[in-house]
This record gives sequence, structure tokens and C-alpha cells, in this order.
Amino acid sequence: MKYLTPLKAIRRKCLDCVGFQPKEVTLCTAEKCPLFPYRMGRRPKEYNFITEDTDIKKTARTAVEIENTGV
Repeated sequence: MKYLTPLKAIRRKCLDCVGFQPKEVTLCTAEKCPLFPYRMGRRPKEYNFITEDTDIKKTARTAVEIENTGV
């Protein structure tokens, strides 16, 4: 059994959605679909990585803001 990467699985789902017509995936207008940015089988350029460091920095900044405002 062949396994698909997550991006290839998304591409396959998009093809299924438009009747297996690759041109229709390109022309897709379902911008509210959560798969829309990934429909071409690639990560979008504006893809943001969410890391633990990001959460730690946000938490630390919030703690400092609370301390400074006396809340």
C-alpha cells in the first residue's frame, strides 16, 4: 500500500472535489475551505511556523505586561 504525504493527500482531495480536473483545482474559488492554501500540493509562501518558542515568547511578554500594569 502506498502512503501519501499530507500535502499529496490534500492535493488528491482537491482533485476529488473538482472531478479530477487539475485545471479546476487552479481555478478553485472556495477560499473559505481550510485546504485552499495547500490545494496546489505545496505550502503557501506566507506559511507561518508555530513553534514552542513562539508560545514561550508570547507567554513571557504577557507576564511582563501584567506585572507592569499591576493587574
